[in-house]
Amino acid sequence: MPSIDLSKAAELTHVVFRCGRSTQWVTATVKTAKSENLQQITVSSFAVGLAQIEGAVYREWEDLDRLLVQLWTSRSIRPRVRYKRGKGEDDRDLASKLLPELTKRGVVDMVECD
Repeated sequence: MPSIDLSKAAELTHVVFRCGRSTQWVTATVKTAKSENLQQITVSSFAVGLAQIEGAVYREWEDLDRLLVQLWTSRSIRPRVRYKRGKGEDDRDLASKLLPELTKRGVVDMVECD
């Protein structure tokens, strides 16, 4: 999926991304956001098991994790992860494994959704 250019969205305050396996397009899109008004980035609906995340796709999640940490430290943009509680390993556990630096620093809001 191609990225979206957010550089002209000057009034943008909050953006929500619905993710599956790949997050390369999310990282590319977030990098285009120039709005000084941007306050929150939400990643929603992982819809994939950890066993399916490996190799290049795992590195995409690492890149997103690093970018969101950078935005938190440089611009105080607090990331939010919306997750669904499921059977076995829920998305909250998955988010902690795919976004370890955000989780370790305690700078991500974890929000359960329906």
